[in-house]
Amino acid sequence: MKRVLGLLRLSRASDESTAIVRQRAAIQRWADSKGYVVIGWAEDEGVSGGIAPWKRPGLGQWLPSTVGSDVSSVEHQLAWEASRASDFDVIAAWKLDRISRRVLHVHTLMDWCEKHGKQVATVEDGFDVTTPMGKILFNLIASFAEGELESIKARAKSSYTHLMTEGRWRGGFVPYGYRPEKQDTGEGWRLVPDEVGTNTAATLREIVRRIIDGESANSVCRWLNEDRTKTPPPLDAQRIRAGKEVKGALWRVGNLIKMLRSHTLLGQVEMTEEISLPDGRKEKRTRLVRDKESGLPLQRAEALISREDWELVSKKLNENSNGKAGNRYGGSPLLRVAYCACGQALYRYMGRTYQYYRCAMRAIAGQACDLDTKSIVAGDLERTVEDVFLRSVGDLEIVRKVFRPGVDFTNDIAEVTQRLKELREDRNSGGLYIGEEGAAEFRADYARLESKRAALRAQPTRPDTWEEHPTGETYRERWAKLTTPEQRSKELREAGVKAVVHVAKLPPMTAAQLMSPEGHEGMWQTPIGRVQVLIPMDFKKRIRNMTAIHSES
Repeated sequence: MKRVLGLLRLSRASDESTAIVRQRAAIQRWADSKGYVVIGWAEDEGVSGGIAPWKRPGLGQWLPSTVGSDVSSVEHQLAWEASRASDFDVIAAWKLDRISRRVLHVHTLMDWCEKHGKQVATVEDGFDVTTPMGKILFNLIASFAEGELESIKARAKSSYTHLMTEGRWRGGFVPYGYRPEKQDTGEGWRLVPDEVGTNTAATLREIVRRIIDGESANSVCRWLNEDRTKTPPPLDAQRIRAGKEVKGALWRVGNLIKMLRSHTLLGQVEMTEEISLPDGRKEKRTRLVRDKESGLPLQRAEALISREDWELVSKKLNENSNGKAGNRYGGSPLLRVAYCACGQALYRYMGRTYQYYRCAMRAIAGQACDLDTKSIVAGDLERTVEDVFLRSVGDLEIVRKVFRPGVDFTNDIAEVTQRLKELREDRNSGGLYIGEEGAAEFRADYARLESKRAALRAQPTRPDTWEEHPTGETYRERWAKLTTPEQRSKELREAGVKAVVHVAKLPPMTAAQLMSPEGHEGMWQTPIGRVQVLIPMDFKKRIRNMTAIHSES
């Protein structure tokens, strides 16, 4: 009696005509009519027919992982023993397309079965693959199945492109900060800012604020993971909105950075597609979905943040990526403030009795710096910097700089230029703009975009500016409110304060020598022992101006 492995596959659970239950019943009836026994079921629901049978979650447990692979006999044997290939004699499916929609996959599975004394049967197609004519029919049907897979992909791509062009949501994963909402017209869905319930839009904007304020992606991730009931990660937020139990996912730095760099925050959408290159190769590229007339990115939804904030976030992420900027969670009060005379940053470590600062070269290369600068007691260095800072600028009112974006069409010009490049690539690929009519359409599209670019270049521009806004609070008052090392480190960095630890005690200096020391132009230095505290000169100028004003009054 032959042992049958029932193969069940369904791409989508909503496809009632090929439901798993129907497939199972048909295979069972076929096995009973043959006098065979069904010893198991390989069930793959929600799995595409384009995936190799031996790589599917269900069927892959029954087949060796080395099917179709050119490996040694030892590896084949190990893979065979790890599988359940010895438990069945026949693989039975409802139809051939349930096995695979790829001719190559069907041939590979057939060859493997023949080599190992096994058979493949399709109960609905009704032909014997053990005969020459059966094999021919088998290959013909496999070819048709592969053609249907390509048709399905083409229809899906066409539908996707149409929905994106219409500014509608096509379903699937919801970008963070948005939620799907039924359109008023009843035709499909749209994305709107998620400002109720999970309120991920507010979380997204808080993330952006923290990054712009100088926090690193690591710090922001730590904050997000502190209480995920209030700041659920993207997948959990989507499950909450669907009324499902959360999976307990974590925020991860890489995913967070990818999200912050995405154009979806601006209400736009990025689309990945495969294009043909002039040399015949195919390549996947991600591009913005653009309006056909203007060539500018299509606005699918309301932007979650402004373009200026999006660009500032990108700039901050770029600065932090080199490890030389940004606030690091758990840092010392002098993080990115204190430096060795050799140029390396100082980091704090615990000695036998006290905490010390020493040159980072030891952590980087495991050796002392070239100057062999000795460590310095952390408390002494921190008090020195704090004392000089407050004596110099403590009574000065804090002035915060606010960015005011100018009028600049550089991005729009770049977008249109990129679209022109894409048009050229599309034509060079050989698959678009064929014939005289196609060439005319290409020239019309290209001319329209060229005209658009020329018009944008002719527009007047105004540069970005920074405006100073008094806060009504002095540095001394502000410093008294700071309670953590991270806050004080950030305040010193924003004020432009820097401390350099030298090998030996610094000599006495004249007033002229204290101003703009070599290598630190535009700074005022205060030498204390072997510590050189540097403060921007504009502080001194403003203090003198404030003193003059007070004297006149």
